Amino acid sequence: MTQTIDAGTLGIEVPKKLARTAKKLAAAGETLVQIAPAILESRASKEMLAIARMGMMDKILGYLVTTDKNVHFVRPGLAWDSVQTVPLDVIDDVQYVDEFHNNTLKIKVGERAESIIFYDDMEGIRFYHYLKNKQWKK
Repeated sequence: MTQTIDAGTLGIEVPKKLARTAKKLAAAGETLVQIAPAILESRASKEMLAIARMGMMDKILGYLVTTDKNVHFVRPGLAWDSVQTVPLDVIDDVQYVDEFHNNTLKIKVGERAESIIFYDDMEGIRFYHYLKNKQWKK
C-alpha cells in the first residue's frame, strides 16, 4: 500500500512502510526524487539477493530513497527504520554490473564500492541516469 506525502516530495508515491522516514527527510529539507525497492549486496543473504533479482514485489526487504542531497538505503522496521545515508556529492561514479542483466548497479565512493540490487531494472536505470547526468547538481 502506498500513500502520497506532500511536504517537498514532488508527489512521489511513498510506500506506507516508508512514511515515517519520508516525513523525517521532508522535515530536514530534503526533496524526494525517487523511491525504489532495492537492497545493498553487502547487507543481504543469498536468499534476499534472489528475491530482489527476481523482482518479488510482495517481499520487499529494503528501499533506495534518492533525494536532492543524499541517497538513503532504508530497511523498514516495526519500531524504527534502519537508514544508511550517502551524500550525492561524495559519489564518484555509478556503473552497471554485468551490463545490468542482474538488476545491479555499483556506486563508488573513493576507493570503496557498493553494489545495489534493484527489484525492478527500470528503477535502476532511472537512478543510473540521475547520477550520471548529475541532475542533483542543477
